[in-house]
Amino acid sequence: MTTLQSLTILMILFIQSFAFSQTNTLDKFSEKYDGLIEDKNTGIAILIKKENQIQTVSLGNSRLTENSVFNIASATKTFTAILVLQELEKGNLKLTDSIGKFLNLIKNVPQSLTIENLLIHESGLDEVAGGNIEAIFYAQNDSIYNSHLLGQVETYDKENFGKFDYCNTNYFLLGRILETITDRSYFDLLNERIIQPLGLKNTYPYVSKRIPNLATPYHNDKDVTSYLDYRFFTNIVNAAGSIASTLLDMEVFYTSLFETEILLKKETVEMMIQSGNETYGYGIFKSTYDNQNYYGHGGNNIGYAFRNGYNPKTKNLYLMFTNSERVPSEKLITNNLLALLHDKEVDKLDAVDISTFKKYTGTYLLKEANLTLKIIEEENKLYLVVDSQGIKSALMQKNDSTLFDTTVGAMLSIIEGDHSSLTFQQNDFITTISKVVLE
Repeated sequence: MTTLQSLTILMILFIQSFAFSQTNTLDKFSEKYDGLIEDKNTGIAILIKKENQIQTVSLGNSRLTENSVFNIASATKTFTAILVLQELEKGNLKLTDSIGKFLNLIKNVPQSLTIENLLIHESGLDEVAGGNIEAIFYAQNDSIYNSHLLGQVETYDKENFGKFDYCNTNYFLLGRILETITDRSYFDLLNERIIQPLGLKNTYPYVSKRIPNLATPYHNDKDVTSYLDYRFFTNIVNAAGSIASTLLDMEVFYTSLFETEILLKKETVEMMIQSGNETYGYGIFKSTYDNQNYYGHGGNNIGYAFRNGYNPKTKNLYLMFTNSERVPSEKLITNNLLALLHDKEVDKLDAVDISTFKKYTGTYLLKEANLTLKIIEEENKLYLVVDSQGIKSALMQKNDSTLFDTTVGAMLSIIEGDHSSLTFQQNDFITTISKVVLE
């Protein structure tokens, strides 16, 4: 590590130490929303950085903190993309290079696909670690861990080539390409090129039960620690989702990526976020809030979920993780963290007036998505349930006629004189959902 890099890291750590002594504006946030995180086995840890001040808070009952170690899951893809772009800077590859230049023939993987096709998820490749991931996690089967995952690509959809379609297979291939070019293990590259240069003391290339201060993972309300196997992370999720870290280390990671040249040159980072499509750059998602750009990469795995966003204009950042596969009240909490970063009022949501909204419980059909939704009452509270997606989301009251879904951010509004239909709004999409009678 150069002297300049060392000084940069020390400066980041100094800012962290100073920031923790400041007044924590997340305290009121906690008072308002802690009650929403009711699952006795899970919680949320949150870190925000605003005007170079870091603040943290813990919601729920798991006592998760900024020092708790968790699997960042698909946020690993940003690390993988950085390693690829480092090879670009070294002149060892071009983004237009075909993967056939580095890899032998793989069934149903066209060798003409380029490095860039993989980076931006426009390859048309089949997913090999999607719907079956839970079965693999629980199987703890040596033959699965030692199998050649890329040999299980079943189909190739040439009609989908050139269109954004998020797929882990792309990053499995990038990890293998990195190993071919460098003749080094992907995990060694993570250590030598990212973890050690940034001084990340609590970041690991893959999850292991032996990691100190590892947050207890829960899935379907059960502690699944006993199912953790490092081979699941090294052999299965690999370059698409293996890394374990903490909120404090991830703050250093994002700050270093966007505000220093320790990992990549500034022009390379600019290319990373500007290239690709409207949704995805090179290993990074793009979003906007209040007409300002945010960049980051969420992740979901068995037992952990991670969300984040960095604003290059303000250098503000939010990070949060939970020790379950889904972030409870995700949309509500994300919107309110962004509101705090933009000096806006957080949503003023109240408990649902059951006497007003109970008549709207029932099963509804969202025709446009051929999706069945249910509004149910439990213990004097209302929930939105989508069985096909495993969602059970607490509903809050936005005003006299509107309910707010705290997970995906949908709003359900009363239609005057009609007790069998509701207006459904999610972002810019608006439609009417009507009750259905199940046979």
